[in-house]
Amino acid sequence: MTVNETRIVLGGSVVDLLEMQDALKRISDHLTNRADAPLAVASVNLDHVHHFGTGATLAVTLEHLPRGGSSEEVDWLHLIDGAPLAAHARRLTGRAWPRLAGSDLIEPILESAGLLGVRVGFLGGTEDTHQRLRSEFALVRPTLRVAGYWAPSREVVSDPARSAALAGEIKNADIDLLVVGLGKPRQELWIAEHGVQTGATVLLAFGAVVDFLAGRVRRAPHWVTVHGLEWAWRLAIEPTRLASRYLVDGPAAYLLVRRTNAASAVYSGPKRPTRSEPPPPLIDASPHSPHTGNPHGAIIIPAHNEAGVIERTLGSIAELATHGQVEVIVVCNGCTDATAALARRFTGVVVHEIETASKPSAMNVGDEVANSWPRLYLDADIEITPAAVLEVLEALRSDSILAARPAFAYDTTGASFPVRSYYRARMRIPVTKDALWGAGGYALNATGHARFGRFPELTADDAFVDGMFTSAEKRALVTVPTRVRTPRHTAGLLAVLTRQRRGIVDLDAAGSALERVAALFSSIRRPSDAADACWYTALTGAARLRSHWSTRNSRLVWERDVSSRTALSDAADVCAPFGGIPNPLAPR
Repeated sequence: MTVNETRIVLGGSVVDLLEMQDALKRISDHLTNRADAPLAVASVNLDHVHHFGTGATLAVTLEHLPRGGSSEEVDWLHLIDGAPLAAHARRLTGRAWPRLAGSDLIEPILESAGLLGVRVGFLGGTEDTHQRLRSEFALVRPTLRVAGYWAPSREVVSDPARSAALAGEIKNADIDLLVVGLGKPRQELWIAEHGVQTGATVLLAFGAVVDFLAGRVRRAPHWVTVHGLEWAWRLAIEPTRLASRYLVDGPAAYLLVRRTNAASAVYSGPKRPTRSEPPPPLIDASPHSPHTGNPHGAIIIPAHNEAGVIERTLGSIAELATHGQVEVIVVCNGCTDATAALARRFTGVVVHEIETASKPSAMNVGDEVANSWPRLYLDADIEITPAAVLEVLEALRSDSILAARPAFAYDTTGASFPVRSYYRARMRIPVTKDALWGAGGYALNATGHARFGRFPELTADDAFVDGMFTSAEKRALVTVPTRVRTPRHTAGLLAVLTRQRRGIVDLDAAGSALERVAALFSSIRRPSDAADACWYTALTGAARLRSHWSTRNSRLVWERDVSSRTALSDAADVCAPFGGIPNPLAPR
């Protein structure tokens, strides 16, 4: 089976399949058409997959970062820059695709810029490198209109306010083409957050290209590049800086790429509009003009004593309910706190109360109340954006997809070292990438729900639902990630794992747990991976013993973590600009 697409996914990273001339024409056309959204060009190599691919901390976040107060986004063009990716793209599509490295593209792009008379700027590198560029361009490109050079420190790049000021300086210079060489992943993240603010029409995330242009770093000979050995050349020149990238991170990223099959290579993300064709607003901003059509679907939230978090959860989706775009139903089951009263404060949210403290019973009641399909079953402590809700519901209107979940990111802010190690290890287990469980919510359309009718009285409802569908019938979508706050302490994590273990026993799926551990240890690539795997194994083993003991002594309770349901410390502010995901630009 081959993939017949112009945009595919390799190792979890989006790739646009283009020939050299098509890529150059796309960039040139953008430079002459300021009506379109800014075009950002990224080079996708194994280092890119390491930072943004499957299981990475920054997976699926590149296009969802806050944009410095702007509602507009850049339009990303992801070009193959790596022999392994080009080779695997050929395997999947049945035709050869060229490597389009930034160092190969920059010369014809600058040539075109000179002919078009556009203003060029360079962001990144050192003052000395910029001085060399000035001298070089005076000799070989005297007609190129370079309007500015900026060499910000890491502290400036890491500071949102100072970065916004820097973007303002670039905008004042009236830059059309901005070459951004801050290194991965900083350059891509900076463009995603501040690219629109610069006013540039095209932004090139080309890393070391400034050093190549200035003659500070010698490019590999042609025969080295042709044989896919440019990495070895660069490693020999800069062993200290590049050893970890090529010898530690690279092999793991390579395996991710090679494991991409035809099904997982199909890109299912949204098509992005341009400035000239603005999208309709996600939510009607006018309180006097509510949504008058049928709801897109329903969100059912089972809640048991969730007064500490229910406002946080509903606050992220309240406008969907207010404007009638989605039914939002909270079913308080066995609550003895103020969960119901707090939920009723939100306009459009329907609240039901039942005496039984049972999550499956609450979801069944929600099904009886809801009128719309598809339906998203969301845990009461999970934060999800309206955009992610609508993307999930829209995906389930397909005849081939019966169940889906949004992307998710673990927020380990304030967590202890064992907890962080556990979740790092968990994200490396391949099955977590495609399963419906883990995101704190999953969605079904009417056909999918009919597979089982009513939710049975089981602890692990998400694992039960996941087992109802084949891999072709369910989909882990690329959306804005839900925010899954992890326990902060080992005791809280053990409580959650003990409950999950009991759910696995209920489903007679103990073998799957052993398979996950085996897969985890096979993914070890470095000493830190081994340490994380040991913590994962120790904690899951302890939870297994606790579950066995509680079952044997008939002391069954619904174990829960309290630490993730309390107010966060000020440390959370460090993550705020990135929606709870650790900020990779922050000084270390």
